[in-house]
Amino acid sequence: MKHRLKNKSRAQRSEVERSSTPFKYMKSEILQKARGVRDYGPSEAIMRNKIIDILRSTFELFGYNPIETPIIERYELFASKYGIGEESDAMRETFKLKDQGDRKIVLRTEFTVPFARFVGMNQDIKLPFKRYQLGSVFRDGPIKLGRYREFWQCDVDSVGISSAKVDGELLQLANNVFKKLGIDVVIKINNRKILNAFMDYVGIEYNKQKSVIITLDKLDKLGEKVIKEELLAKDISRDKINKLIDLINISGDNSELIDKLQNIIGECDGLSEIKEAIDCVYDNENILFSPSLARGLAYYTGNVFEVFLTDNTLLSSSIAGGGRYDDMIGGLIGNNQNYPAVGLSFGLDTIFDAMKLSNKDILLKKNITDVYIIPLGTNFYSEIIKLTNTLRTNDINVDVDYLGRKLKKAMEYVNDYQIPFVLIIGEDEIKNKQFTIKNMFTGDQEMCPLEKVINIIKEYKKRV
Repeated sequence: MKHRLKNKSRAQRSEVERSSTPFKYMKSEILQKARGVRDYGPSEAIMRNKIIDILRSTFELFGYNPIETPIIERYELFASKYGIGEESDAMRETFKLKDQGDRKIVLRTEFTVPFARFVGMNQDIKLPFKRYQLGSVFRDGPIKLGRYREFWQCDVDSVGISSAKVDGELLQLANNVFKKLGIDVVIKINNRKILNAFMDYVGIEYNKQKSVIITLDKLDKLGEKVIKEELLAKDISRDKINKLIDLINISGDNSELIDKLQNIIGECDGLSEIKEAIDCVYDNENILFSPSLARGLAYYTGNVFEVFLTDNTLLSSSIAGGGRYDDMIGGLIGNNQNYPAVGLSFGLDTIFDAMKLSNKDILLKKNITDVYIIPLGTNFYSEIIKLTNTLRTNDINVDVDYLGRKLKKAMEYVNDYQIPFVLIIGEDEIKNKQFTIKNMFTGDQEMCPLEKVINIIKEYKKRV
């Protein structure tokens, strides 16, 4: 195995080693995960739930309300030119199924298209409408660090506001989220109208422009040489390709770029929309106008944005992204009504990976239990039940040793799971209503009434 792994990347080696482990240690191949999915033990799930809580609370702080949509959707919804588009990488990576009625269905690859369907099917919704959704999505694509076949997206979207001010609100929301998570990020922003203006300027036909954008979206991943070859294969002349790449590579700070591009392509709504969005962010020093940013989905119409770690040596994948998709909802409904919409999607798995890579201590918590009760006897379980109920009523997480282990063994269990407090209870404690509580981190121990036990644990929870 070692010589086969020698020339592979660390991520590839890990994947190979994980996939080979069951053959070595397990009697049956049944006990293997599908490729591209992950299990999360308690310490990892606890940390992921903390990230989710920060995302949810920030979404609600900005006035976004929760909705839920199904995991399975009709194939035609996603394949539509108003969905993710038949040519997009995301569509090629979609898990495609058939139900018992021989209807084509897909596992959702994202939340934007289902949200557009939701709005289209509920046209009595009062606009503007702001929503968030969190949950699993699925893509049958390449596997690497930050990219999996089942992953969580956490989306915020607004429909009914055409002003780029709400685009700026989403950028501000992103900054708030990552500050709370303790992650340093750069937010890149561009506008589809600018990319279209570039292609008009160099003479690329309108009917080829969406396909060209899908290719440009892979520029950072594949490099200029590969992108130029792919564009040549799409019957774009080398001269037009070179001019397009030169435009995309123009450098400068945000103001300088806007001025330079305005001098080249003239007045463009995309440039003013970018400026308006950036100006609406209170702390916008980390927002970077990037003319090369494309985002390959066909439905984007205006501002687009992606969020990356400032230190991209830890993780090169984006950890959030989104943009404006003003044509999608009206296109799916099939009417001429205008439904301006913009959204931002946070990748829970990539955020989690980034936090693990930058801070190994985030997984220290192995258990959500606040106090572990060790009964020294079996004749008073009715009193233990009353006691646990009182503690839980006070929002204290309680677990009980139901195995009747000796004190030493029970304490070893508590240490293994790093539970902060232990209540040791015998018949005398029940009779006198005085309980021995021990802080497992400091070693402090005292006997006190239940009311003081509750206060000790609550004060500890406030500090951690």
